Amino acid sequence: MRSAMLIVVLAMFITVGCKNEETKDPPKPAPPERDQAKEPRDAASLGGQVPPPKPAAGKPVVEDLGGGVKLTLMPIAAGKLMMGSPAGEEGRSDDEVQHEVILSKGFYMGQTEVTQGQWKAVMGGENPSSFKGDDLPVEQVSWNDAVAFCQKLSQKTGRKYRLPTEAAWEYACRAGTTTRFSFGDRYADLHKHGNYCDRSNTSDIPVQDKTNDDGSDKTSAVSKYTANTWGLQDMHGNVWEWCNDWFGDYPRGAVTDPKGPANGESRVARGGSWFDYPQSCRAAFRLDYSPVLRLNNVGFRVVLDFE
Repeated sequence: MRSAMLIVVLAMFITVGCKNEETKDPPKPAPPERDQAKEPRDAASLGGQVPPPKPAAGKPVVEDLGGGVKLTLMPIAAGKLMMGSPAGEEGRSDDEVQHEVILSKGFYMGQTEVTQGQWKAVMGGENPSSFKGDDLPVEQVSWNDAVAFCQKLSQKTGRKYRLPTEAAWEYACRAGTTTRFSFGDRYADLHKHGNYCDRSNTSDIPVQDKTNDDGSDKTSAVSKYTANTWGLQDMHGNVWEWCNDWFGDYPRGAVTDPKGPANGESRVARGGSWFDYPQSCRAAFRLDYSPVLRLNNVGFRVVLDFE
């Protein structure tokens, strides 16, 4: 697969005006000396942007993107998981080798996939999606596009946003569970928790669950299905979600805060989509796509690190 990276170079120019030093007034007495070490020195007093307040511990972060558009992120505490799937799990792929992962720092993760409304609020009105609707997930976005969104969101809010690592994504998806899905092992229950290719789908594709009906033909509103126990929605289905990692083999032993291979040809996508069969929506399932690829079943969600 082809690989591509976009580098966004940001230049800031500060123009400082100069005062005329000539004056006809007599010089004024020098003001009393001040202890500057005791004076408040926030970003505003130094001529910069006031940093946003630190998020309250254990509470969601809600970003106001303007025009009534908000972005909510749920707090995810540090912890550990068995990443991958056991050898006997139905639908398992060979690259889902189980290994212990420790995430030493907590983070905030988008409660939902980034919506078209949020995309337009951050990216200036552009909407690349095939299926239009402000409460639908943005799609037809490449990995490079998702990274550009994180950069612009960071500029807009004063916080540093990024894509989740693959390990953080699976950890948040599982929400403390060890089953095939965050709600258990039953494929028959998936239609209550996510949007995948069941009998409601009218696309002419060979694999469909003809037994159940999730009520969505294509993408669905991000708030439609039941959240997992950590308050995250659409971790199973709707659109694939870009992760930050290059795609590669898992380590064979325990690892702390993994970030994936140092380089590669394709990026990781997780979660399954409206176009896919139920096995692809499992918590452990992995997919790799070129970072320049744009599809109508691929989107993303964002992450903010704990301060």
